[in-house]
Amino acid sequence: MNAMNPCKICAAETKNSCSNCKQIYYCSTEHQKQDWKSHKSNCLPFKVVINGQLGRHLITTRNIKPFEVVMKETPLLRGPSQATPPVCCGCLNIIEPSDYINCELCGWLLCGRECKQKSEHKYECELTVQRGRKVNVQEFTNPHPMYQCITTVRGLMLRDKDPERWQKFNTLESLEDERRDSMQWKIDYESVCKFILKFFNTNLFTENEIMRVIGILQINGHEVPVSDPAHVAVYYNASFLEHSCLPNLAKSFSKDGHLIIWAPQDIKKGDHLSICYSDSVWGTGDRQHHLMQTKMFKCQCSRCVDITEYGTKYNALRCEKSDCEGLMLPKSLSNWHKEWICDICQSKVDKGYVNSILEKAGNDLNAMEKTQENCVKYLEHYKKWLPSQHYYMCEVKIHLVQQIGKEPKELITISDDELQIKLKYARELIQLYEILAPCEVRMLGTLCFEIHSAMAEQSRRVTVNTNITPKEVLEESLMFVEKCVNYLQYESDIFVEGHVLKQAKINRDALRMVMRM
Repeated sequence: MNAMNPCKICAAETKNSCSNCKQIYYCSTEHQKQDWKSHKSNCLPFKVVINGQLGRHLITTRNIKPFEVVMKETPLLRGPSQATPPVCCGCLNIIEPSDYINCELCGWLLCGRECKQKSEHKYECELTVQRGRKVNVQEFTNPHPMYQCITTVRGLMLRDKDPERWQKFNTLESLEDERRDSMQWKIDYESVCKFILKFFNTNLFTENEIMRVIGILQINGHEVPVSDPAHVAVYYNASFLEHSCLPNLAKSFSKDGHLIIWAPQDIKKGDHLSICYSDSVWGTGDRQHHLMQTKMFKCQCSRCVDITEYGTKYNALRCEKSDCEGLMLPKSLSNWHKEWICDICQSKVDKGYVNSILEKAGNDLNAMEKTQENCVKYLEHYKKWLPSQHYYMCEVKIHLVQQIGKEPKELITISDDELQIKLKYARELIQLYEILAPCEVRMLGTLCFEIHSAMAEQSRRVTVNTNITPKEVLEESLMFVEKCVNYLQYESDIFVEGHVLKQAKINRDALRMVMRM
């Protein structure tokens, strides 16, 4: 039974809590309505908790249903990424060398006069005016050194210009002690900290303040793809989401850069809420390296400590012995940089052998133009060393699935064999990534649409030849297009996935009508 708690309005003992957050109690509907204006902004299905190992993190206060939005947030701070070509200081889109204006006050580049009015630009504008000389951008190289400072300046200026936002921003983790004297810290000190002090000729901020803001941005910043190039933004509540390489939350963005955090699967009351700070389709070694370089920690999530990655053997290499069908992996995460062992014949290879294969396969993949022909050649060439479920092979299969029948008109011209390859690889990828990366919703949604489209073409060919459309094919096609809609439902139409969503909804409704008939 629920414990008695005081009503927020009158303090009368009651068992009735807010149905959404489960944290505030009301003795009556009238008192809940009376408090709603005050409670609304804090009515969230999670709470912040603290422990020595994780620091501040979020746990759910009730069960979360599949596809439910857990939080929506506007940016606490946003600005250009640290490595960027010249962008508009208003909308953060790339500046065309032949089509821009200069802010008449400070000289920073804008794509139009309407962007001068955007609130984000006022901070670097004011500091530049105090400098006494306008900015003069002449080169449009990538990255442009002057743009490394803008977002840091915006964070620093909050201290005196927006104390309420500064109070929130300044409470976020910077990991300054862990970052200090690392290679990245030294680069930031020279290229951002010293640059700000010299370029703006200011004593408003100390070196320690500047380095702390840089740390907050690097530890808490999200890459926001609604501008071209993507910019960086910090979101307050989302900064308390912990990391997992198998997270339970997905990220989407509205067209104006608001963050949408939602649950692709159900989450139980009391569970920790997590996102992936890295890329969950990368191999373990790459994820670990990226997290150590950017977030300063070694991941010990359930996926990382299971060297088989839930039995998928996503990182495994084929046994070096030609007569053995085994797969090689290290004994554990702590042995990652030591010898790898075959799971059948127990033969061992050193990490140098492993690195040589992975380096060659990775370099070839990065250099390769991702055409259908090249993808087929890559898979054929590397199957000697890499099993079909290896992360490099899967990346190539994703490109291949997208290249086969890339346009709807092309789909009807491909051979039956090509159509079967498209279906086979897309099914394999979805089955694998629904285990390893269930929150990579854009990838999963797109793959579901690829299967649906291929099955629709397969059904058309059967109907043309037999005048019969198999019901089970239509049912499976409908299942995949419905999954596509679920995965992509929060994607804006400024993204490719948003356009896929629109078409998927049209196809879903048409298929439902066909099934009813």
